[in-house]
Amino acid sequence: MDIRSLGYIGIDVADIDDWLEYAELLGAMVAPDGDGLHMKIDERPFRVAVQPNQKTEGLAFAGWELRDHTALERAASELSEAGFTTHVGSAEDCAERRVRGLIRTTDPGGFELELFHGPIHDHELFVSPTGVSGFQTGPQGMGHIVLGTPNVAESIHFYTQVLGFRVSDYWKPGDDDVVFLRCNPRHHSLALVAAAEPALYHFMLEANTLDDVGYTLDRHHQTDTPLSMGLGKHTNDQMVSFYSRSPSGFEVEFGFGGLLIDDTNWTVTQITKPSFWGHHPPS
Repeated sequence: MDIRSLGYIGIDVADIDDWLEYAELLGAMVAPDGDGLHMKIDERPFRVAVQPNQKTEGLAFAGWELRDHTALERAASELSEAGFTTHVGSAEDCAERRVRGLIRTTDPGGFELELFHGPIHDHELFVSPTGVSGFQTGPQGMGHIVLGTPNVAESIHFYTQVLGFRVSDYWKPGDDDVVFLRCNPRHHSLALVAAAEPALYHFMLEANTLDDVGYTLDRHHQTDTPLSMGLGKHTNDQMVSFYSRSPSGFEVEFGFGGLLIDDTNWTVTQITKPSFWGHHPPS
């Protein structure tokens, strides 16, 4: 299956007003979307859809982009052959996501996936409300997500053997592996962690410059927005980043300088610590 990138995500949140302020703090353009809001960080109409949910907060759906209609039809067939139920998105569903076509399925961990093609551009220039110069998206997609899953072995098999992701590397902090998976040159668009219940641990946005990271970190301090981890540099994807605590409790990693993988010479390894330096909890 030819998954090209993480096109968008949807998140359930309890307080939309808190997310309006928080999304702008991260440098995103924010637009109303029914009862929720859209976070725009590039030429796409949105990359993060924020929707109200008083019962649960976390990942509502992840949208994975394919090349075209033919690739989407082939993906639906391959999912069915692998034993996964798919649902074709209606015209209303496609209009809501600003795409030409989509199908839905559920991964072994219980997360809802949308495979789509044909994003519909709004041709509105991205201008950050805080002066962020821009974000690394394009062929790399919107960033990455890290998911805790109760069925980690089945999920790894699903993403690698059915969807066609490739393992970049592993980290083994305890009894279970953390597995980093890619679908384009970005070091990882998805990481899977063993967990008792499905959970969104964080999503990552990669800014264009290190200064964007520094200024955004300063805005967190100026507004007393909580951090989960301070500035640091990861060992595997080499991202210089910090972790912001979102109003919904899960984290947003904000970084710069992520590693791009060349498939012709990459070999899978295992890291033994997550960061070269930094990423310390706030004192």
